[in-house]
Amino acid sequence: MPGEDPFRDFFHEVKPIRMKEPLAGTLGAFDREDAVLEYTFIETVKAAGHACPTVTGAFLCCQAALDTIYPDAVPERGNIAITVYGEPGEGALGVMAQVFTFITGAAPETGFKGLGPRFKRKDLLRFKTDESGDEAASCRFERLDTGNAVVVKFHPWLIPYPEGKAKQLARLMQLVVMNAADAEERHEFQDLWTDKIRAMVIEREDIDNWLKVEAA
Repeated sequence: MPGEDPFRDFFHEVKPIRMKEPLAGTLGAFDREDAVLEYTFIETVKAAGHACPTVTGAFLCCQAALDTIYPDAVPERGNIAITVYGEPGEGALGVMAQVFTFITGAAPETGFKGLGPRFKRKDLLRFKTDESGDEAASCRFERLDTGNAVVVKFHPWLIPYPEGKAKQLARLMQLVVMNAADAEERHEFQDLWTDKIRAMVIEREDIDNWLKVEAA
């Protein structure tokens, strides 16, 4: 039905990321220039086109980084520079970077060039070869007005998940990818897939082990 919310209930329980957007305020998109926007997990899923551990991890990385570099203020889009350690095509780093751009406004060379000296988003997101030897997806977030910065490291393989569920998920995924799953198998796959996402955003078991925020 038109207007019906199709998302699973727990998607609505995820804490949103609040952001100021001075560019939109300056150009009159809001009824007041000091408006604060909420970037929800559901909106992030819409932007990415799907929900998966990578998209979920990127949302949580962004949230953790912004909470740290803006401890007493609402983060401001366009005031954050992000360095992704690795190449755009390496693993899922490109997908994570798209989530970062959606939430923070930090964009690669294709981004908005600004209005005069203000509101530039272009080149605020960069990829840099990672020479640390760390297998984690590592990203540096810097607040441009203060220089406060952190490095967030995401270790998806350390997310607790029962071995039996993991094996069944892998088996069903092969069937779904090959379009060989029946309706019952597809539904079971979807339930297991989103169960892992729920574990990340709701239960957050051992999150300090698989998502780490370090001083830059």
